[in-house]
Amino acid sequence: MAVLTIKNESSIHIGISWKENSAVRIAAENLKNDLKKVLGTEVTLGEFKGGESILVGTAGVSAEIEGLFDEKKLQDKNGNFRKEAYIRTVSKDRLVIVGTDRRGTIYGIYDLCEEIGVSPWYFWADVPVKKKEWLVFPEDYEIIDYPSVEYRGIFINDEEELERWAKLHMEEDTIGVHTYEKIFELLLRLKANYIWPAMHVNSFNRRKENGALADRMGIVVGTSHCDMLMRSNNREWLPWLKEKGYEGVKYDYTIEGRNREILHEYWRESVIQNRDFEVSYTLGMRGIHDSGFETSNLNGRTEEELRTQKIELLETIIASQNEILKEELDKTPLKLFIPYKEVLELYDHGLKVPDDFTMIWANDNYGYVRRYPSEEDRKRVGGHGIYYHNSYWSPPGRSYLFFCSIPLTHTKYELMKAYDEGIQKLWILNVGALKPLEMEVEFFLRLAWEAGSAKGRTQDVDSYVSDWIDRNFTGKIGEKMGPLLNRFSQIANVRKLEMMEDDVFSQTAYGDEGVMRLHKLQEILDQADVVYEGLLEEEKDAFFQLVLLRIHALYLTMGQYYFSDRSTLCHKQGKQQAADLYVKETRAYEDARRKLLLYYNERISGGKWKGIVTPEDFPPPRTAMYPACTPSVHMGGRNMLVHIWNNGEELCFVRPGTKWFEISNGGEGSFAWRAETPDWIQLSETSGEISCETRILVTVKETQEEKTGIILIRNETDNVQCEVPVLVSPVPAGCENPEEAGVVSVSVTGLRVDGFRLISYLGREEGDLLEGYKEGAEASFPVYFSSEGEFLLEIHRFPSLNSTGRIRMGVKIDRGTVLTVESLANDEWRDTWTYNSTNNVDKLYLKLPYLKKGAHQVTFKVIDPYFAISRFVIYTKERAENNLGIICAGQVNREFPREQALLNNGRILDWSDRFYGAPELKPRKEIYANREVTRDSLVATDHFEEPVEYGKTKSPKEVLTAAHSLFCEKDGVVKIDAVTAYEQTEFAYTENGQWQYCSSESYGRSGLAIYMRKRGQQWKQEEEAPNLNYQIRCDGGTYDFWVLLRIDPASPSYLGVAADGNFVDRTLLYNSGKTWRYEAEQVWRWIPLAGLALSGGKHVLTLAVLASGVRIDRLYLTRKGDRPPVDCSWE
Repeated sequence: MAVLTIKNESSIHIGISWKENSAVRIAAENLKNDLKKVLGTEVTLGEFKGGESILVGTAGVSAEIEGLFDEKKLQDKNGNFRKEAYIRTVSKDRLVIVGTDRRGTIYGIYDLCEEIGVSPWYFWADVPVKKKEWLVFPEDYEIIDYPSVEYRGIFINDEEELERWAKLHMEEDTIGVHTYEKIFELLLRLKANYIWPAMHVNSFNRRKENGALADRMGIVVGTSHCDMLMRSNNREWLPWLKEKGYEGVKYDYTIEGRNREILHEYWRESVIQNRDFEVSYTLGMRGIHDSGFETSNLNGRTEEELRTQKIELLETIIASQNEILKEELDKTPLKLFIPYKEVLELYDHGLKVPDDFTMIWANDNYGYVRRYPSEEDRKRVGGHGIYYHNSYWSPPGRSYLFFCSIPLTHTKYELMKAYDEGIQKLWILNVGALKPLEMEVEFFLRLAWEAGSAKGRTQDVDSYVSDWIDRNFTGKIGEKMGPLLNRFSQIANVRKLEMMEDDVFSQTAYGDEGVMRLHKLQEILDQADVVYEGLLEEEKDAFFQLVLLRIHALYLTMGQYYFSDRSTLCHKQGKQQAADLYVKETRAYEDARRKLLLYYNERISGGKWKGIVTPEDFPPPRTAMYPACTPSVHMGGRNMLVHIWNNGEELCFVRPGTKWFEISNGGEGSFAWRAETPDWIQLSETSGEISCETRILVTVKETQEEKTGIILIRNETDNVQCEVPVLVSPVPAGCENPEEAGVVSVSVTGLRVDGFRLISYLGREEGDLLEGYKEGAEASFPVYFSSEGEFLLEIHRFPSLNSTGRIRMGVKIDRGTVLTVESLANDEWRDTWTYNSTNNVDKLYLKLPYLKKGAHQVTFKVIDPYFAISRFVIYTKERAENNLGIICAGQVNREFPREQALLNNGRILDWSDRFYGAPELKPRKEIYANREVTRDSLVATDHFEEPVEYGKTKSPKEVLTAAHSLFCEKDGVVKIDAVTAYEQTEFAYTENGQWQYCSSESYGRSGLAIYMRKRGQQWKQEEEAPNLNYQIRCDGGTYDFWVLLRIDPASPSYLGVAADGNFVDRTLLYNSGKTWRYEAEQVWRWIPLAGLALSGGKHVLTLAVLASGVRIDRLYLTRKGDRPPVDCSWE
């Protein structure tokens, strides 16, 4: 067979007609450059002159390509060219690239660029070019492709980090043509054609060269649900009014006359500016910057009347906007209507939208499609689109903007349902600031390209990720990294890194959920690091960006929260030295994550990406920071403590597995220990010396016969001993899913049955997802109970939505009556949706009928489509609070048989210094709220101080000593460590509430704060709220009262302040006593709470805390008008 070979010593000419569109010529120029990079030889681009190695052309534009390809292969069944289709073929010893239109040709070009070894991510992730000596194309070489979804693109949103990066590296004062040129090229290389540009930091329209560049390169530009007719209201409306000299104008269509005429003018000018470009126009109306529909002049007396008036108004607006388009354009553009938030309600109550509009449906912002077009909707000429999120600036405490943890399997599952339900016209993905969402962006766009195809890269997600890795890196590492990344995403999405909180994963219920997850993450991290070390040196920076960043970040964050929770648990259990040890471990993981971010910003690719990944800075909202550790305050004498798996009194085995008990020291010093067991019980350790704690793994491999035994534990130093009973309670041979520790936990993984489909890598935490799709189909699971009674069934449902339908599943036990379980969380903000979207599970409960001991069948029967489960749990005893529903007993057949072992303390310091290079960690900036509070909480207003050194450390005892005397004014100020109220003295005490202490950043990170740990508690009035009280002596005058605190981001919180029992009116407090702002989330921050007029002498100062979760560190009264000093100056 003849082949076409292009060698690095060949003279390479790319032939292209001057008639080709500028977008095609730009792509051809990039092909020329890519060939030069790959082959290292000179490449020319120009008119056809004979002897070309490569011919590029668009059907109907370049006559020179006619007859060199089979036109029928690019046509649909009606004989028309498919949109954006291309063919690459060898003809007459030349490589021919032909597209059916300009973008088809572009995609054919860039697809070749990737094939020869230039990654689409060569700029945005520094993927090295794969150099070659020659390129070989067989005589039968032929690549034909075309898209399934017509418009495929991304939304650059919450882009403050991208703007910071552009200012540092692109010689721009904001995101502009230099940055967009790189973004547009990336999109085209990924076969995208559409963008909603940045709209927070600037207006795309304000610089006409932006739109001209997009059109010149072949990108279609549109705007989101709140920006009409290509206007970006947040940064465009007020500047436009100022330029026009218009005053007294509001973005409110109910104000008729001049106001409405000016709105028409505003929209019309945008249409005129963009009429020569390929754009989409969003029609309708919402408020400025994603606020609600402003309708000040409507006078409906009832909710129904007002809704009817809004519908009529919005129909009038749409008609007026549509008329503007007809008057100013000589063609019919792509017109979008996006029924988002309050506008969706109007649509559901009869709002008429013209048939040629494309309806864009939104997901719930967390990866779940909310609804699908009705049968009537699917008849629309304009078709349907989806606005999907892999990044989101949310209501308080629910943002995720560091990286995307939504598994690719999740994205595919939801989007393919959407495609099958008729959402096929336009797909757009919210990608935040673009990095580090490289893998998600490419997968989304590839899925949009081939959703309607029976073959393609995205058919199997495991194969897709493996192939993606191998396309970007050498060494055939994809086979290992593909499954590793998919497993990682399952673990990550159980609780997004950005939304981590204290006490999310139990360390005692049915084992230790937290350590199991950390073991899994450490295993993934270790394997990924080994792959990294084996890469070519020039590939390591790209691999870190595309793969390692997310793995390191999640591991280090989960480590912080695991060890923080463990410090609190150990303190509660009386393990004081262990509590202190885990505070240090928490700090070590926190420092390691800071080093990771420094490494990414300062060292990767020579600092090229500085500023683009800054999750601990605002804006946008910060990621999870500062878990609440609990160090010891009072250390007693040495004594041995023993705690048993699942807070039990014995270890019971019904099948082979590994459980544990813990030996710890309740006080100072250390002691030697030894354990003795029968031969059939295996221990991970049998002796040692303990100052803190150790977890002893107990393995029983033979469980066919009933046995009892004793583990005898001796404290040899103090000559005391303790017994741990061990019981083997076998179940009959062949019984599956037996009751254990009052629980039956069943994973659906591996079950295959008619009417159900298994989706790999979509089970929660691990395993498969089982979806019922055929009404009436049944899936049965065997279980075995060793007890009898009325038990509680907990179903772990994949929390998909269907806002206009129902989500039900039938359940029966054996041949009993089918009971119906229904989720009421079928749309955002309904029922348990907030919990579901935070934890990526919908836990449904059903009280089962009385069941006898023995074997039974649990059967699920399909009622509604898309009801899918990953696990079900039956509690035969009182349910212990847990997250995963997994019995963490290290069964012998599980992947990590030692997954319940405590982690190696101290490892993280050496590992992080070795990997990141031990950078110096300076003290964090100290944050001060401004006295004047702006209404716009999306912008940064805080004042920062940068300490030159860390504060002087103090022991808890030293901090608490101040509780035993008056807090006296000195040099015009009174300083109080709030935790002194924990001592309950006459000078510092608490009232109401369950107060406890935790670590803080003060005193060089050795300080303490006071708070109420149990979340969700709120009080309406200061007088009834829990409070902190301090007896002070002051000289008298007017004082500024500052409070250093960390809020609970997900819970609204208010403070009140009183002097001698008289509370200050809320309206006189900072932000009316409300402590939340976006910039206040996750950090320690000083707020100027109140001004207090105090006479000279003694007073009782009271701080009322109206919500739990708020940590109070320091109080500062000053007559000097100053801010509180930084930590190193606090004495």
